This record gives sequence, C-alpha cells and structure tokens, in this order.
Amino acid sequence: MHYSSFSLPLGVGLFLTSFFSAADGTVRDEQHNAGRDSKPSLLSQVRTPEDDSVPALLKVNVALKMEAFSLRNKKLRHGDKRENELELEPLARLRFSLLEGHPVYGVAEVELKDKTKRETGKPGRNKTRLELTQIYLGLDADALDTHFRLGRWLYRDEREWLLDENIDGVLARWKSGRWRADVLGGRIDYWQRDLLDRTSRDAGKTTAMGAIVRRKLGSDWLAGAYALASENTHDAHYSQFHYGLRSHDERREGLRHWAEIGLMSGNKSGNRHSGFAADVGGTYVFASRLRPRLTLGYAYASKNYRQTGLQSNEATLGGNTKLNIYGATLAPELTNLHVITAGIGVDITPDASLDLIYHDYRQAQTADLEAHNGDLKSRYDNRSTTRLGSGIDLVWGVQVNKRLKTELIMGMFTPSKRFRSGASDNAPGSAPAYSIGFEAELRF
Repeated sequence: MHYSSFSLPLGVGLFLTSFFSAADGTVRDEQHNAGRDSKPSLLSQVRTPEDDSVPALLKVNVALKMEAFSLRNKKLRHGDKRENELELEPLARLRFSLLEGHPVYGVAEVELKDKTKRETGKPGRNKTRLELTQIYLGLDADALDTHFRLGRWLYRDEREWLLDENIDGVLARWKSGRWRADVLGGRIDYWQRDLLDRTSRDAGKTTAMGAIVRRKLGSDWLAGAYALASENTHDAHYSQFHYGLRSHDERREGLRHWAEIGLMSGNKSGNRHSGFAADVGGTYVFASRLRPRLTLGYAYASKNYRQTGLQSNEATLGGNTKLNIYGATLAPELTNLHVITAGIGVDITPDASLDLIYHDYRQAQTADLEAHNGDLKSRYDNRSTTRLGSGIDLVWGVQVNKRLKTELIMGMFTPSKRFRSGASDNAPGSAPAYSIGFEAELRF
C-alpha cells in the first residue's frame, strides 16, 4: 500500500532525525532494504504522494481502525445465567518516517485509543489511551550485512509463536546469502507506554533477550533455531528459557508447512520445572483461480510447558486474514494441551478469502479450564475426562481497496461432557460459548 506523504525542509528534517524513522514497523518485513544501493541527495528529496521515484525526507502515515470483540456465555451456562462481554476499541494511528532509504533513519508512531468494555451485571468501563507504540533509530551497516534498531520497536516472529510485542531495547538483524539472524534484548514498556498514564512505565519489569537464526531453503522456506530468555512475563519473579527448532514455508501455492519443536525451563523462587512442545502441520493450496486449500495440523504441549507470554499465536492459513491458530473462542496458550486442527478455505474473489477451521482440544493432564483461557470458566467441572471440547471458526476477510480492509471472525467452543450447567447430578451439559471479532482499517 502507498500512503500519503510530504517532505520537510532539510534543516527541519535533520533536527528531527533523532526522533523519527522510516522502517516498516514489523521486523519480519525486509522491504525497507529495497533501493539501498542508490541513495539520492537530501536536497533532491521532495516527493508528492504520486511520486515514488525518490524517498521523502519525512512521511506521515495515518490509519483509522475499529476493533470489536464479543464473547457470549463465558461461564458456559444456560438461559438467564449466561454472562457475556463486549469490547469496542476505535483507534487512530499516526506514524512519522524520517530519512527513509538512508543509512540512518528513524520511526515514531502513536495510537489514540478509546476502549469500552461491557460485562453482564457490571457497569461499563471506558479508558482512553495515547500510546507511544514505536520510536527508534535505525542504522544500516552494509559493510557488516547488519541492520540495527535502538529504541522501541515491534517484533513478530513466524506465526507469532514466540513474540508479538513492542520492545524497548536493541535489535541487530544480520543477513548474508541464505542466512538470517536476529539478536534482540530489552524490556517491555520500560518507557511510559500510555502518555496519559504514568503507571504504564515499567510496571511489570518484563524483560526478553534472545536470538533467532534461520537459513533460506527456498523462495518462501526458512528453517532454523532459536533461544529466548525472559523474566516476569507470566508472574512476578518468574524466569524462563525457551529454545528449539523450527521450519516455515509460506508459498502461495502448493504445500505450505510449519513445524515448531520447543523446550523450556522455568524457575520461580527456586521452584523449577521444564516442558516440551511441538506444533506441526501444513496447508495445501491448489493452483486455480479460487485457490481452494486444505489444512491439517497437530500441536502438543506437556503439562509444565508454558509459552513465552509475549506471543499472540496468529497467522494465516493460506488466506489473507490472520486468525488465532488455536481457535478464536477458547484461544488457549499452548500448555498442557493437545490440539488437532483441520480446515478448508477458498478465495471468493482475488481480494476476499473465506476459511472454515475446526479444532479439537484435549489436555495432557487434567486441569482447570482457566489454565487455558482466563475468560472462559466453568464452575461445574467434574474432570471426568481430559477432553475439553471442540471449536469451529469462520474467518472472512476483504481487501476492499488499497486503503480499506475488513475482517470478520466468528467462533464457537463446544465444551465436553465434563462441564455441567449446575451442581446436581442431572444438570444438563454446559452450553457452548461464542465469539465474534470484527476489524476495519482505513489507511491514507
């Protein structure tokens, strides 16, 4: 997408160099390296929105977004005992990019959000935030084949299985031939995140540092290993270390695959534990105009395995809309769990995709449902089986035009027979829970 931009005089631009930048905001995207071999002089960088031949000295991008999420029957009850919640969050994003295409550049991004949350039997809550989501300096050290970022930046790994977080710290990204390596370290919200709330600074003292190394085996296939140490991501004084092997192929047609094999160890006040997780699967996309696709996957995590706490578990399954890879309604962290995933999808038009995804959930060892999702709870759980239930999601996304995109995700979680709606022996089984998520984003 191309967004509106304008340029400032040379002196003003140099004055602002230490505050703003011009990378893309997601570390996975390498497009900011395009055109590095040919850098026009600063005096020539006056660009209109219709002229992409030279980079602008300063660009300003604006986006308006509306997010809505509804969770119904969160306590898995019947009739008038059902409890629901609704979240609405409109936001405006303002992004400044300075000296894009030059060895030294910067980015600053702020988001104005107004979040309203309503729950059954409770008064509505509203909070307005002005969040500083990114502010960093970038440096391209071509002689070292390395790109550096210093400040607050957004990092997402493949399938957002390890990280989807804004980190205050340093990132070094090395690329040579078929090899890639990211080394990062920092603290979450070390600087004040909400400019309207002083308490949003370094409240949890959450830290993360690690490295992800990959080798390119095909045009869309990366395989490698990772190691990540973090503290205070789940609980205070809790430290953990994750390491593992991974492979991802995201080709547009044919067999796409993912594979994650991970180990972790955790420690809280001398109480140590360790765990194992694996997540493997693939999507076959048929070569036709509608791109029909079939997905099959399996994920497992032992009882003591915990994800980083910084992940979001979101990816596409061949369509153009990201979804929660373990289900929209239960949306579990991968811990103490078996998940079988099957799906079908099709591109209704070149700009619209539709996917139907099924999940089957079973615990490795019997535990509370709340261990997987704090929003979904059942008071009457007799723990008679390790099977939790099943989920189904319908995912629809449309790229209306270059500036406007909409997404709709409808999900249902059907609990197993271990969950009841009451304490009596003849109480009916728990009723399903439902979720609906909607997003619309306009960029200009």
